[in-house]
Amino acid sequence: MTREELYQTIYTHDTIYIPPHEEGSAPLELALGCSWHKCTFCDFAKDTFCIHPLEKIEYNIKTLAQLQPDNDRLFLLGENAFVMSCEKLCQIIDLKEKYMPNVKTFAMYSRIDDILNKSDADLTLLKSRGLRALHIGVESGSDSILAERQKGVNSMQIVKALHRLDAAGIDYYLTIIPGLGGRTFSRLHALETAALLNRVHPKNIWCLKLKLWEDTQLYQDAKRGRFDMMTNEEMLLEERLLLENLTVKDCLFEDTTVLDTYTIRGMLPRQKQELLNAIDYLYHLNRHGN
Repeated sequence: MTREELYQTIYTHDTIYIPPHEEGSAPLELALGCSWHKCTFCDFAKDTFCIHPLEKIEYNIKTLAQLQPDNDRLFLLGENAFVMSCEKLCQIIDLKEKYMPNVKTFAMYSRIDDILNKSDADLTLLKSRGLRALHIGVESGSDSILAERQKGVNSMQIVKALHRLDAAGIDYYLTIIPGLGGRTFSRLHALETAALLNRVHPKNIWCLKLKLWEDTQLYQDAKRGRFDMMTNEEMLLEERLLLENLTVKDCLFEDTTVLDTYTIRGMLPRQKQELLNAIDYLYHLNRHGN
């Protein structure tokens, strides 16, 4: 088989989604879909949730070892592959050590409840076996917005889970969605999300502004007048309010969706004013059409 044909045998889809900070990692497909699959805004989890049989995962690892023999980090694919039990993850790590001994660390997507469903001993063990980071969609710090969007967790659970990751020494990268509260709850969304983030220690805060997808409940809500979708400019101002109120330390703040065109990125707190200046500049540039 050619390299392209081999790659086609280990991935279900032509496009592989991994976070920007994992672009150098070797992607290993373990699962498809999301175990929750109820968020009203999400268009990401189109596959029916399933975890591949261990035999298929072993084949994927063996084949990936041929394709990327020198890579020292894996990204474990699946929209929340961390839902798997500690025992199952350790079986996969055993296979990784057998076929890809150069790989020393790995990362993956997780829901908050995936973390809460593991013991402190599980988290410590997985850290010792190479787990270095979890990428987590927090989306909002507002309990009312989380409940309305059917996220399945509340802010207290989010903080509890992230503090447990701190204790285990596992890094976490958090995604926030400007606009998720709509125009009515914009200020609430910004301030309560900032308040939550200030209680934890993310390595990265990644803002991805809300987009309405036609096959989601939130799209239908907007169509029926039950959700007041914000403009790009309004979401940018909401993000500015969030950023103004952040006091996190040693954290990379970024947004790759500014006005559907721009990316802003900077370390907090050192570059906070630069980020605010960039938002102001882009906002006024967009308003005046220059």
